[in-house]
Amino acid sequence: MKLKLASLLPLVLFLAACTTANLSKNIVQESVLLVKNGTFADKVWKEDLVFDKTSWYHELTLQLDVMMAHISPQSAFNFWLSKDELEQMIKCGDARVVMAYSLDTKDIPYSMLYEQLEKNGFTRFELPEFKKHLLQHPDAIQNSFRLYKIFAICKQANDHKPLNMNFPGYSEKLIK
Repeated sequence: MKLKLASLLPLVLFLAACTTANLSKNIVQESVLLVKNGTFADKVWKEDLVFDKTSWYHELTLQLDVMMAHISPQSAFNFWLSKDELEQMIKCGDARVVMAYSLDTKDIPYSMLYEQLEKNGFTRFELPEFKKHLLQHPDAIQNSFRLYKIFAICKQANDHKPLNMNFPGYSEKLIK
């Protein structure tokens, strides 16, 4: 009897592990992406533009990828902004550059992302000049930046609170 129970134990543990693994097929992962160094006209700088990356997956399929970066007033990456873009960024209490990719299915379309940004008090605006420079950066091809929508978000309040992102079927996530 003890031998039968002992031989069944690995099977029971395996089945329990499979059941636990399938409780949630939707996962959210966080990481960091660095854009290293930059150039503009005759200027070259050694500085990293740090993007906080949050990715929503259904099983192994990426549904939404959002990367956000703060560009400090002293950052050389400000050279990539046109005069108008820089003015818009400066007017904001909390401004961030955003790169977003959505599989654009019914699961998490861009419209849901934009809705979440608005719920957090942000408005969106375009960064055409910054986008041109970013897409010409050597890291752009390696990281498939051309698949991403690139824009800025702005909140008048200077509170720099994390964004509360909440998509149906996924755990709530706070983004710095």
